[in-house]
Amino acid sequence: MLAKPGTCVAAWMAVDDCDEGNGCMRIVRGSQDLPTLCTVGADTAESFTDVTVPVPPGMEVVSIDMQAGDVLFFNGSVIHGSGPNRSENRFRRALIGHYVTAKATEVSRYYHPCLDFDGNEVALGEAVGGGVCGEFVGGELRMVGVDVSGRGITEKRSWAA
Repeated sequence: MLAKPGTCVAAWMAVDDCDEGNGCMRIVRGSQDLPTLCTVGADTAESFTDVTVPVPPGMEVVSIDMQAGDVLFFNGSVIHGSGPNRSENRFRRALIGHYVTAKATEVSRYYHPCLDFDGNEVALGEAVGGGVCGEFVGGELRMVGVDVSGRGITEKRSWAA
């Protein structure tokens, strides 16, 4: 979630028991410390959505087995996702809430309306996507300025990962 300033915290609650067989949540350990990485197209036979963030070389993907009612809290910068439900007779339902600091002034358009804990709408600006994201090329993280409005690359820099 794009929020300014800061990021969000997600609370992902399992409604059903979940494991790799029915598409549990998977996270990339340590990814909260990375700069924002660029998304790429995903194989929807393997991914819940049609975009993904490539797992950087040497980083570990961890499957999170959960029982119904368990809640996983994670920083909005953590690379995460769910695999496909390959079971023949089990659901993998979940509820997710995203939370931003009271100091946030903008959130992505996908998170409007933004509500406080009393259910009142909070007037927040729309955080425009884009900005700098990175791609791993040959073990090196290359930062690329991406403008999601389609105007192209605006900046390029690189450093070793």
